[in-house]
Amino acid sequence: MEKVNQMKLSDNTLKLLNNFSTINSGITVKVGNEITTVSAMKNIFAKAVVDETFETEHSIYDLSEYLGAVSLFDTPDFVFNGESVDVSEGDNSVKYYYADPQMVISPQKDITMPDPEITFDLDQDVLGSLLKASSVLSLPDMVLSSDGVTVELTVKDKKNPTSNVYSRTVAQGNGSTYEMFLRMDNIKVVSGDYTVFVSSKGIAQFTNRNISVEYFIALEPDSTYNES
Repeated sequence: MEKVNQMKLSDNTLKLLNNFSTINSGITVKVGNEITTVSAMKNIFAKAVVDETFETEHSIYDLSEYLGAVSLFDTPDFVFNGESVDVSEGDNSVKYYYADPQMVISPQKDITMPDPEITFDLDQDVLGSLLKASSVLSLPDMVLSSDGVTVELTVKDKKNPTSNVYSRTVAQGNGSTYEMFLRMDNIKVVSGDYTVFVSSKGIAQFTNRNISVEYFIALEPDSTYNES
């Protein structure tokens, strides 16, 4: 007979948890169907609505280790108890103990996105090419810029005047000129197609158009925006 609180985690949920582990090594999963995380520097916040509804709040100190344990199985069952989660399949099982919630950095409140001045679609192939160029050419900065006519995303090293540069045109301009900076280290989003909203108040929102996940990423302080 199946246990009342036995459940499976979808591939999508496991993919999101794996992605969240790159933002914060730990996680506290609240009761419900939303998972959230925040980086230690508080400059990346992510939240997703998942297929499952969790009935037990639990904290995992080392999310990568936990997901490594889950990867020992093909399609395991999960039972979230008071102090631990039992992961099992057939005769094989792992009992993984929760962490003290105070040992895990967790979001204390939701993010309120200011009204964005800039909105554009960022498709998976464009985002992938920017990330690859950043990696191949060791370029630490992403620049969202416009001369008023076109909007470009560029990866470069802004501290180096002779830096290699890789650019993609992503939208038509609205007459405003701006130069918004993001650290490539902070672009820790799961692959997919996004709509990006950017506010001159210092924050960018990446909303995935394929699955229910969004990221709020701080802009660098030297970003500038000039209205048309």
